[in-house]
Amino acid sequence: MVRSIYIAKLGIILGNDFQWICVEVVEAKDMKKGVYKVFKLLTLIVVFISLNSCGLVKAINYSFYVPEHGEYEINGKCYGIENQPEERLLITDCGGYINVLISTFTLGLSFSSERIVRTYNNAAKVYLGSKYEGCEISKLTDLGGRIFEIFYTCNN
Repeated sequence: MVRSIYIAKLGIILGNDFQWICVEVVEAKDMKKGVYKVFKLLTLIVVFISLNSCGLVKAINYSFYVPEHGEYEINGKCYGIENQPEERLLITDCGGYINVLISTFTLGLSFSSERIVRTYNNAAKVYLGSKYEGCEISKLTDLGGRIFEIFYTCNN
């Protein structure tokens, strides 16, 4: 029997970053079985990344690439807001690391109740009203774990 080592590399685009994921499979007996395992693993990786579990990726991107970061008390509650001025923001409650973990572990499939969505939407409106004039929210995306990405436009 011939022993072979197969290495599969999958390039995945995450935001602006390009990342390689290496999968190593050692095949001893049945080549079809090894190829099937590699296919299953690659499929699982692609599904995992393509789901809306991008709460972690979004949090990292906002942390490094957005100029405005802060904690704000709005309506008696603390919110962490990362703002790309006059374009988009990420809002969560203070201590948002737990929210990032929840979003990641639930693959972004844990959606907030309508009441929570309304609360964060209203907090974002208050924040935008305090920074700019004439801003409207154009899109709100629930990333799971009480993390919301909000796109907005402002009239200048």
